[in-house]
Amino acid sequence: MIIANPIYDTVFKRLTEDNETSKFIVSTLLGKPVVSIEVKSQEVMYMEDEQAKALAVALRMYRLDFVATVQTGDSEYTKVLIEVQKALKITNLSRFRNYIAEQYKRNDVVDGRETGLPIIAIYILGFELPEIATSCVRVNKSYFDAIHETDMDVKSHFIERIMHNCVVVQTRKIEKERYTTDLDKLLSVFIQDSFVDSKMTKYYHYPVEDKNIRRITDILHYCASDAKERARIEAEIEAWETYQELLESSEKDNLQKIEQQEAALAEKDAALAEKDVALARERTEKEAAIAEKELLLAELARLKTLNQ
Repeated sequence: MIIANPIYDTVFKRLTEDNETSKFIVSTLLGKPVVSIEVKSQEVMYMEDEQAKALAVALRMYRLDFVATVQTGDSEYTKVLIEVQKALKITNLSRFRNYIAEQYKRNDVVDGRETGLPIIAIYILGFELPEIATSCVRVNKSYFDAIHETDMDVKSHFIERIMHNCVVVQTRKIEKERYTTDLDKLLSVFIQDSFVDSKMTKYYHYPVEDKNIRRITDILHYCASDAKERARIEAEIEAWETYQELLESSEKDNLQKIEQQEAALAEKDAALAEKDVALARERTEKEAAIAEKELLLAELARLKTLNQ
């Protein structure tokens, strides 16, 4: 079966428009049952560079927000804000930070009152983190009593809303031979090989027996075969490539400016060093002249004494 590559925002957004698929994706990545989920995907731009803003018409970065009720214990349920972000290159790090910062400002209604929600971030990466060998990492904050040096089995409303857990998926490190757990099956659609064209579409070689994976592959197959969907994906790829070129050009310009500044500083330091040498030479010459004058005066004083 040929499917579209879900690493792209345009494709992944199609998956999240299906409520059951969203619930399966989020619960599988979190490793916790999701009782209910509401998709709040929105279209926003985070272009720091003015020149890059020219891509605004062609490039829309979808921020996939979910408000979910997650089962965290036998009879404990928590309402959380789920942020799904994807990046093909590590240069998107500042975009992650900017967007998470914005989400801390958002409120929701819990038990009849407006309050901030705990945030869980899901990062799907198209690049590798060399220090992390596995394809999927869950990072959970923990409480530690620093005075008595013991772990704490407690949750604070304040702390839960100023820190966030996260899940990190490295698509380049997904183990292709694994296809047993729900997580294995979900990650299989993100494997970055067996491409048909330009990393936009690929062959999916695994058996599709699970109903959730069937829903996902059906959506991805539609995105790969529908002309309008393919055109949207191609537009996103072209826009991202142009945006990346602008970033690299900007980085190159900044590097050249830094090199020029460093050269100017080196030249200034050399001039100052030369000036210091000249001042030291002048000071030495003056000191030598003064010493010679003092010797001459001393000799004159001695001769005067002899003549008396």
